[in-house]
Amino acid sequence: MEQFDHHSEHFAQHWRETYRELRESCPVAHSDLHGGFSVVTKYDDIKQVLADPETFACGRDFVFNGEVVGGVTVPTNPVQMGMMETDPPEAQAYRRILAPRFSAKAIKEYRPRLGEIVTWIVDRVIESGRIDFVDDLANPLPALVSLDYFGLPLDKWELYATALHKAAYREKGSARAVGELVADLEAVMAARRASAGERGDIVDRLLTEEVNGAPMPHDVAVNMMFMLLNGGIDTSTALIASMFLYLGRNPEYRAQLAADHSLIPAAVDEMLRYFTPGTGVARTVLKPVELGGAQLQPGDRILLGLGSGNLDPDMFPSPDEVLLNRENNNKHLSFGHGMHRCLGAFLAPAEMIVLLEEVLRRMPDYTIDLDGVRQYPTIPLVNGYIAMPATFPPGERILTGFDEHLPVRAAALSGGAS
Repeated sequence: MEQFDHHSEHFAQHWRETYRELRESCPVAHSDLHGGFSVVTKYDDIKQVLADPETFACGRDFVFNGEVVGGVTVPTNPVQMGMMETDPPEAQAYRRILAPRFSAKAIKEYRPRLGEIVTWIVDRVIESGRIDFVDDLANPLPALVSLDYFGLPLDKWELYATALHKAAYREKGSARAVGELVADLEAVMAARRASAGERGDIVDRLLTEEVNGAPMPHDVAVNMMFMLLNGGIDTSTALIASMFLYLGRNPEYRAQLAADHSLIPAAVDEMLRYFTPGTGVARTVLKPVELGGAQLQPGDRILLGLGSGNLDPDMFPSPDEVLLNRENNNKHLSFGHGMHRCLGAFLAPAEMIVLLEEVLRRMPDYTIDLDGVRQYPTIPLVNGYIAMPATFPPGERILTGFDEHLPVRAAALSGGAS
């Protein structure tokens, strides 16, 4: 077998088979590429790593044998990923600031607003009878919801969504666009400092809460916000597109969900397992350890194949099938595990549930142009799609006078309507 490379086009096209072969033959396999690392493919091994930050670290600046190594990507991302790339006790201190705004209760209270945004997005295309599930639904929704929920200007949604979407599949010029996004984010958050604390949103929490008795430095607050945007936008974009493509190819499941919306939450959870939008996360080994039969040493880099763990037959019966009512509490790894479990573990499914309900109610008979579907050519970070055109019987708009429906930021939303 060739050396494992999650940046290759071959992996993007054959990741399920690649992971299956590794799980069966070499569950912790070394690759000399990207500075050298090992890929971990079994569910239990991945979970062990995620639960042990004292042995497997997230930080960026460890020095071993004169080399600086670290971070949660292979190779290390040029932009620091907020608290994702911190270790105890800093990681817990940062998480305590944000966690209350991402609780199940907080997301439940946000559902009415989320429903209005979803309705507006569907309204934009409902009369035309034509849609691109990526550009018209999967890309706008996570960006709009993230900016709205975090407390950032909604008129930035296309800038942020496009930059992060293209960066996920490494389109030429995307690194520059991400740099512009970060610069814009720095300016927006700097402008908010004068009124920090008035709104009570996530921007306010980053600008006003203290960490270990001191205010959070501005660059750290910006990195934290970038982490939230990067983690919450294109991974959701990828899952939404995968979900609608699957249901387009399996109309019997689509009809089942359309007839009984109570099945949708479990179906979304199963889609998260089966499609695993985030390719993987990395760690740095801090002390000698055995993992999956492999001996790892301090300074070694490992990549946790989350998509592989989610297809491990030792954990999931019939892992290569989508079971809309999968039992066993579906303990997938798509949101990670342990102290760095994704903060959006309640928000992201809520977006997908509300969107799926709306689409199945208003355009249930869509037909995807399979010849026009374009996947990411490589999936080093996110496994998603560039294009997914479809048609459906046209319908009618619901929201008229949208400014009245969304009094706080309606102008930004209305300005994007087509």
